Amino acid sequence: MLLKAKYKKNISFFFKSLLISLQNFLKQFKPKKYKAYNKYVIVSAVYNVEKYLDDFFKSIINQRLDFKNNIHLICVDDGSTDNSANIIKKYQKKYPKNIIYLYKENGGQASARNLGLKYLKENDLNIPWVTFTDPDDFLDRDYFYEVDSFLKNQNNIAMVATNIIFYREKRKILYKDTHALNFKFKKHKSVYDNIKLNENIQLSVASCFLKCDYLKDTFFDENLTLNFEDGKFINIYLFKNLNLKSIFLKNARYFYRKRFDKSSTLDKKNKNKFYYLEILEKGYLELLNFVAKQDKIPIFIQNVILYELFWQVQELVNHPEKLSFIDQAKIHKYLDLLDQICYFIDSENIIKFNFNSFLFLHKMGFLHCFKKEKVLIDKVFIEQIDDKNDEILIKFYTADVNDEIKMLFDDRLAKIICSKIRQYDFLNRVFIYERRIWLKFFIDAKNMICFINDKKVDIIYQEKRCTSYNISYEIKKLKKRRAKNKSLWLFADMPFRADDNAEHLYRYVMKNYPEKNIAFVLRKNSHDYKRLKKEGFKLVDPKSFKFKYLVFKADKLISSHIERYFFEALGENTLKTKDFVFLQHGITQNDLSSWLNQRKIDLFITGMQDEYDSIAGDFNRYKFTPKEVKLTGFPRWDALLKNNQINTKQIIIMPTWREYIVGSYSKKLMKRRFNPKFYESEYFYRWDSFLHSKKLQELHEKYDYKIVFSPHPQIRPYLEGFNLPNYIIIPSVEMSMQKLFCESSLMITDYSSVAFEMAVLKKPVIYYQFDKDELFAKHTYTQGYFDYNKDGFGIVVLDIDNLLYELKMKLQNHSFKNNFLTPKANSLEKVTQAILFI
Repeated sequence: MLLKAKYKKNISFFFKSLLISLQNFLKQFKPKKYKAYNKYVIVSAVYNVEKYLDDFFKSIINQRLDFKNNIHLICVDDGSTDNSANIIKKYQKKYPKNIIYLYKENGGQASARNLGLKYLKENDLNIPWVTFTDPDDFLDRDYFYEVDSFLKNQNNIAMVATNIIFYREKRKILYKDTHALNFKFKKHKSVYDNIKLNENIQLSVASCFLKCDYLKDTFFDENLTLNFEDGKFINIYLFKNLNLKSIFLKNARYFYRKRFDKSSTLDKKNKNKFYYLEILEKGYLELLNFVAKQDKIPIFIQNVILYELFWQVQELVNHPEKLSFIDQAKIHKYLDLLDQICYFIDSENIIKFNFNSFLFLHKMGFLHCFKKEKVLIDKVFIEQIDDKNDEILIKFYTADVNDEIKMLFDDRLAKIICSKIRQYDFLNRVFIYERRIWLKFFIDAKNMICFINDKKVDIIYQEKRCTSYNISYEIKKLKKRRAKNKSLWLFADMPFRADDNAEHLYRYVMKNYPEKNIAFVLRKNSHDYKRLKKEGFKLVDPKSFKFKYLVFKADKLISSHIERYFFEALGENTLKTKDFVFLQHGITQNDLSSWLNQRKIDLFITGMQDEYDSIAGDFNRYKFTPKEVKLTGFPRWDALLKNNQINTKQIIIMPTWREYIVGSYSKKLMKRRFNPKFYESEYFYRWDSFLHSKKLQELHEKYDYKIVFSPHPQIRPYLEGFNLPNYIIIPSVEMSMQKLFCESSLMITDYSSVAFEMAVLKKPVIYYQFDKDELFAKHTYTQGYFDYNKDGFGIVVLDIDNLLYELKMKLQNHSFKNNFLTPKANSLEKVTQAILFI
């Protein structure tokens, strides 16, 4: 059995964290060093951090380099309203010669640090080195000892940078050495001329020491209220001292606290409009203008800006909803600022910028979207190999969708199987296009050459230039591994529930293709287990060893959901030589690309033309091409139409869920944890008010309609808190969803794709959408091709009064005419054939 790669990684993190904990314990027994080669001062801005201050002080007082003789601490209380001041004074009383307490009214971290610097300069403490440790962090016992030992025989040093280790509050793995810039500390010590720092950028003043003599008139920018006051300060300082050197020390470890409650300023920055405007204008742009007026902008400062911009840009590519709280005028200003900033950054430096997460995609996007330059195509990437059909998927990034591509194998022109233009958006701009092309591969070819617009380009596979031999070898290796599979099809809906597309397809294959070796995945304690067992389904529990064995032997994994217990049953490479068939559990009406693009899907079943076009067509965000996506209709629709009932006088209320109001997912429980704050949400208030409405009860009694409330499965754990009136029916979990649709005359939902089931049955829907902007900004999907007002199967209402009015009109007038769907006929056979021909 394969061990999960992620599990191996977690084991590695666990033991590394354990080692740091052990080292921290053992270091307390090391002898102190009483006389230092230098003196040091910490300037710390303190604001409402009472619960962290003891850890902070103890880590400094207990330093191996004796605190009393060598270290001073200036604590600037920035108007704290908690007990921070008293805690500082408690330690000051013990060490009056070392600890200085200053108070000021709240004005932000920069103003507090500036007061500390001013005190340091005005009082001539004769201390050569200053650092700015944050009071919610703490230091390794050897921290000052390591710094002091290295500075013993060093001259012309402007900065000593220390190694940030994340301390993760209340987590199993406490310590993680995973900072994005930790490559600077591969060696125990590294020394660079400041002019040649290049990729070795420094953004934190908390994790470095600066020479007081070289600070001169450098102060923190108090107009910056978020995180770049550090970056601007330190890089102006380094620019003023280009003739000096900087040191990076691996063993001087700074423990950066990642708060469990995510209450730090950095944790909240993405929800602050100033993060997207103030920092760009007063931070990045002012820094660049300051440097450009005096000299050519050094590579390291360009890299600082690129690094900072990357985190914003990669977050917003294909996610305009994340700036939904900013108006269009400010978005226009934001884009203009990005253009101005990128003017200062050399195109060559963008291409050479090799920060791990800064993909080639982002490099091309920066050049096209912000620098407005023609993108030079000099490489294509082989992204996927279809070893069964000897086909390869290549991609390249371009600003011109009409580029011509030719792939030659020993002078034989490769046949294009299908192609796609994928579009990456940045707010209201095109960031870059990606051409995706499936080609026939000649496995016997000795040479492989690719041309874009008649220019030869490099071919990259797994981050290396490759040859035909490399791909032939990979295909043969995959074929050999695939040969170990048995002709077994493994079906699944949800772990605890069937009654979806996989169950209906399994039943059809069992009856019409009896020669097929098939099995169905379902928990033994599922209410569907006995029913399907009695019907002759071959069932396997996903918690059993047999399940793992069947996944190992299976040729095809067929599911209406995409869940890790299934597609990563044997680790991250479970699907490498297996076909994954995604049946879906509802029409994809919204944009799920950011989630689905992470998955390997060999066959993607769709139910309607617009849905198919939105996924497999050009100029959308999905990676999937017509090779993977097929328009067949859903397996469950055949039975749905067959069992439909009319004039049933039943209203089904089926709102969907919201990821941001339910609990986080537990792998152990195979479900989400309970979130008691659900009952404080607008979602609960709105639906609870409607369900308890006297007018709803009056409609029920007057028109004799049954009212059934069946919310999304993720909401069912919270049903008890609704305390519903007796006349409202809550169907049991054993109740078939298909039966509910067939027995209902009308549906009330919000955004759920279950509305399409009613449309197939030619039954009307009312959409109750009170939180549209919030949902598309925070939930698991963004708005896609489907416009509820134009394309929906009923009227859209925004408040409870209009909802009750529209419901009354429907019942009073029996007006059930709406837009409806005419589903594909014989969906079961079409899906089966599509699976057979993968």
